[in-house]
Amino acid sequence: MTLALRYAIRSDVGLLREGNEDSAYAGPHLLAVADGMGGHAAGEVASAATITTIAPLDARHLGPDLVGALADAVATANLRLQELIISDPAIEGMGTTLTALLWSDGYAALCHIGDSRAYRLRNGQFIQITHDHTLVQSLVDEGKITEDDVATHPHRSLLLRALDGRTVAEPDLMPLDTLPGDRFLLCSDGLSGVVTEQTLYQTLSSVRDPDKAALQLVELAIRGGGPDNITCIVADVLDTQVSAVPPTWTPVFAGAAATGAPTDPRQPVRQSSPATRAMRLTRTTPQPAVRDEPTGVWPAGRPGSRDNYTREFDTAPLEADGFGTGPNRLDRTGFDGAPGPDEDGYNGRGSHRRSTRGSRHRYNDTVDAGGETDGDDDYGHRGRRRWPIVTGALVLLVILLGGGAYGAWWYNQQQYYVGVHDGYVAIFRGTNQSVAGIGLSSLLTPSTLKVSQLGTNDQSTISQTISKGSVADAKALITQLQGVADGCHQQWTALATWQAQTVKYQDDLVTAAHSKPKIKVPASEAPGPIPAVPDPASCAPAVAFGIPASALPAQAGGTAVTPTPSPSPTPTRTPTPTRSATVKKSATPRTSA
Repeated sequence: MTLALRYAIRSDVGLLREGNEDSAYAGPHLLAVADGMGGHAAGEVASAATITTIAPLDARHLGPDLVGALADAVATANLRLQELIISDPAIEGMGTTLTALLWSDGYAALCHIGDSRAYRLRNGQFIQITHDHTLVQSLVDEGKITEDDVATHPHRSLLLRALDGRTVAEPDLMPLDTLPGDRFLLCSDGLSGVVTEQTLYQTLSSVRDPDKAALQLVELAIRGGGPDNITCIVADVLDTQVSAVPPTWTPVFAGAAATGAPTDPRQPVRQSSPATRAMRLTRTTPQPAVRDEPTGVWPAGRPGSRDNYTREFDTAPLEADGFGTGPNRLDRTGFDGAPGPDEDGYNGRGSHRRSTRGSRHRYNDTVDAGGETDGDDDYGHRGRRRWPIVTGALVLLVILLGGGAYGAWWYNQQQYYVGVHDGYVAIFRGTNQSVAGIGLSSLLTPSTLKVSQLGTNDQSTISQTISKGSVADAKALITQLQGVADGCHQQWTALATWQAQTVKYQDDLVTAAHSKPKIKVPASEAPGPIPAVPDPASCAPAVAFGIPASALPAQAGGTAVTPTPSPSPTPTRTPTPTRSATVKKSATPRTSA
């Protein structure tokens, strides 16, 4: 039996995205989908670089260690992203998911990091063989939310693991068994996040041709709104000796990897990145100033005649270069087509000289009879030119403040502490602080442990809160405190039981002393030694556990005292047991038959 793959690949930008940040590769031995993230920080570069880095695995002669080959390729791809970030810091925020299936002679290995997915359809059973590395999936695993809550959770897009070139890649790696007739689906969350698993199963099980199945899946995602890029690979495992359809042998790239996203670290990665544009501005050669308004000539009369100036240029047509026509045409070296000004500052037509060389301001100053200019209007133009700079600075400030506020909020949401809520020990998310009267924490999980059941030391510590790095650590602390409280409860219960046995034994002795005939109380009914009294620093008082002080021996702070039997009964009346005034009144004396 010889096994091979028949596959098809599709990628679509969707309805809401401006560009396709997904990349994919399908070949005879390698299937891979990468979903870039980072938006303007070059998500398409991250996905394309990752796919092009691991694609050579398809052409290599692979040994039995497919998992190791995938692990080495992913580490190389992560290093490639690091090189890209070093070459252009403007793309530092980029990253990508990766789900890849390496296949050879019926053996397969799976690599997965992020929230792209891989499914397998075998004998009518459709299962997801990857596990999302997202915040909402971790909450589902911990039982804090249900699967139905994932679609509406505000942080459903937050990844816990990805390839980003800044941290060590930690993908899930596992071997897979393959059988003839298996169908695999690899896709980005633009498909799995829109189309339900039931619909995926119905499509894959009813459409036999891989290419038609992939096309129909993309159309389903677009009908669902197409909020993200959509990429999928459908691959069938064939037994070439019995299959009527041939396998596929042609490698195919899709998405950003097929459209030529820049992945060379020696070249600028994004030609339109802010860093690149800033660099180009600093290297631009000085340009000659161009007047926004033409400066005129006065055909007659003294220079500075405002009426003549206005009339000439209100009626004179302009050519395409903006310098007028006929006798009023302006030359870039002077005015009126003359070669330049003469020694008295005027040109041959008597125009006031103003050279355009080095001029940076619009020439619309008022010229008085003495040839001097009023700079008020020019100052106004300079003021208007400052507005875009001020606006840009304000926008940048708002972005920085908003980003800083979001970063602080996100960091705060990753903090946990153990404190007090309504008299019970509880777990809180955030930090026990407030800003402008707004608390930075919220109740996450209450417990059944009362603070009053803790010792004085633990109560003092809990009232000041105890910070923990995770919910699991906080739960472990509460479990430890609960164990201490349960131990104290057992100690107080043992003391109360001993005291009750002691009182009963003394009652029996009093009854036996006044009875006729004499009754002997067995020594076996005598209570043993008094149990240890709990340490008040580590244990709460007995009353915190519902045990009153009157039920405890005097050694433990109780009020009960052991009774003393009277010497002998009185012969002139019916024997009545007597006890010390401090003996409990509820004790019933024992009488003889």
